[in-house]
Amino acid sequence: MSSDEAAQNLASLKFSQSNRGPDPREPSRVVTTTTTTTFSMTRDMAKAMSQHFMDARLIENASDPNSNLFRDRGVYQLTPKGLHVLERFISKNGINSDHLQPVFSSQPICIKLLHLERRSSDDEIIVTQSVITALFRRFVGRAPNYPPPADKPLDAFQKYNERSKGISVNDITERNQPLGRAAQIHKHCFAAVSALEWLCDFTSVVGREEAAEMAAQFVRFGLITLVSDKRKNNDSAIIFTVRGSAPGGNSPVSVSPRNYYNSLSVLMTL
Repeated sequence: MSSDEAAQNLASLKFSQSNRGPDPREPSRVVTTTTTTTFSMTRDMAKAMSQHFMDARLIENASDPNSNLFRDRGVYQLTPKGLHVLERFISKNGINSDHLQPVFSSQPICIKLLHLERRSSDDEIIVTQSVITALFRRFVGRAPNYPPPADKPLDAFQKYNERSKGISVNDITERNQPLGRAAQIHKHCFAAVSALEWLCDFTSVVGREEAAEMAAQFVRFGLITLVSDKRKNNDSAIIFTVRGSAPGGNSPVSVSPRNYYNSLSVLMTL
């Protein structure tokens, strides 16, 4: 799918949904009700929506998956998370998807996407201790997920399966200790930016900001802690801080102008 095709499809998007049920006037009869939904938007709005799809990790640049910007003349494909959302929509609405089977079989699909509940009033994620605990259990997996040996190359399906087991961790040796003290080893460490990528890929968060809020909740509940921050003074950054507990169960989030999650050098430990 090219960026032009995406914009054209979004500019005149239409889909129909059919439901079968008893006739309200004669319950012994079954009637089929078809609802057609039509969307229309400008090209600029379509591009902005496509960028939102990228932020939510539903689509990615086919030639450069690490790119975070939706660009003109780019070629894009569904991510494993995007395929999961599509398959769920098809199944829920009874849509014929025979023509999409080659797509589902040709690339990995997210089997266990963790759906986080949202408030109907403002669409914010509902945050409680039980929600964060369930999310953290999925995040860390059943056992520390150390990367496989470098001499065992993995195909795309195997790589995705390894990532789905939980955040990839490493043991980090901190050598800059005071004179006379042995180097300190931190076990089960991961880069903060890797945590955000994992949360975006395997949960229903819709961007790095929401992922950072969930990671900040991990810190708040004492599930992870900062081990090392080796950013340079001129590195741009944003720190997400959560405090206390609001009456409705959610915690207000404040944002300060420095950053811990955009730097690859930042490490956190379980």
